[in-house]
Amino acid sequence: MPHSLKDSVSIRLAKGRKSVERHRIINALGARGAAALVLGTALSIGGVAETLDNVHFLVQKDLDAVTVVKQKGDDSKIVAHLGGGFTGNTVFKLAQVMPDKLVSRELALFDREWVKMELDQVLSGNAPQEKRDVFFEEMARVNDAIRAEFFAKSMPYGELIHEKAVKYDVDPLLVAAVIEQESRFKSRARSHVGAKGLMQLMPRTGKWMGARNLYDPEQNVDAGVKYIKYLNKRFKGDVRKTLAAYNGGEGNVKRYGGIPPFRETRQYVKKVLKNYDERTRQLEQFQKEQQQLGGSVPEADGTLTLR
Repeated sequence: MPHSLKDSVSIRLAKGRKSVERHRIINALGARGAAALVLGTALSIGGVAETLDNVHFLVQKDLDAVTVVKQKGDDSKIVAHLGGGFTGNTVFKLAQVMPDKLVSRELALFDREWVKMELDQVLSGNAPQEKRDVFFEEMARVNDAIRAEFFAKSMPYGELIHEKAVKYDVDPLLVAAVIEQESRFKSRARSHVGAKGLMQLMPRTGKWMGARNLYDPEQNVDAGVKYIKYLNKRFKGDVRKTLAAYNGGEGNVKRYGGIPPFRETRQYVKKVLKNYDERTRQLEQFQKEQQQLGGSVPEADGTLTLR
């Protein structure tokens, strides 16, 4: 690589690292989490704000080095040439989890015997996984930290919503959308039929899910998220049926084989899904803002995309 190009890469890496270290959220992630984000910046050599319309990256790896080639139309340009050490290997691993429409991997440069050895290790279960596991754990931790920060800042009881959603493995965006429709985030809300609290649970349902005081936000959200988890499992992950059952009853959804023909329930499902879409857009915008402050960040689904 020409000296000037090496200098350019080093300068961008240094700027990316400095930006990451300045950011309050990233500071809390520790050195390994910050390093994971800097690696994302290393691949987006053209700058994190650069548009990637019609741009594709080819990541080539041989035994000695990792080369990143930027392709746009008929033009190809080497934007990074990294040694075969930890940084180069980790950048190549990062490329493996990125969308194919943005990044492709070149395996033709591998030594045939080395590829055979690696394949044999994977098939036998003896492949060394420590660095890969640490890398993916760090990316997951970065993603969770950013999402937790979003919920804490963007809505009442956001920290509680995120905590309970993680506990029961339910999408916190969906939980927030339900609460917004049910109570507008008012913990003392009560309906004309006796539903109570943030998630508007009936006393019988709340008791079934372990809540004694439905006006206590912690108990209410815990029971409500657990109930969503239960319904989601009963309806095999069908979100629309889950929401319809939350509002109109599990039995009615089963009886009609889907959303029952009740105007209230049908309107309820539409409104919650609209809330869900809006919250999803807010999270995406929040992630973009963090990206501008501190380098590449994971998407809502946990993947990391070049910008």
